[in-house]
Amino acid sequence: MRKFGFRVVLAGLSQASEGLAHTLYDAGCTDTSVGSCDGVVAIRFCREADSLETAMLDAREQVESAGYRVERIELDSGQLDALAENCRASLTGQRWE
Repeated sequence: MRKFGFRVVLAGLSQASEGLAHTLYDAGCTDTSVGSCDGVVAIRFCREADSLETAMLDAREQVESAGYRVERIELDSGQLDALAENCRASLTGQRWE
């Protein structure tokens, strides 16, 4: 398994709270940190999974089971860099015309 980093932005909230963090933890989000900035509440995940898709779908399910709505999921810059590197590695030796 690999670790994947991403943020889940919540809809309808403008401020993070200790209660939010506890509710998410109880729903299985034990690999997170919760914060808010400029009226946006986000949960940062560092999730171990077989694939990025599985990590994000499981996170979304846990957040929604805790009673919150997901507005969007954003990849961390480190995760974007890793995806770009994987693409470059898979294209090595191929020629595009």
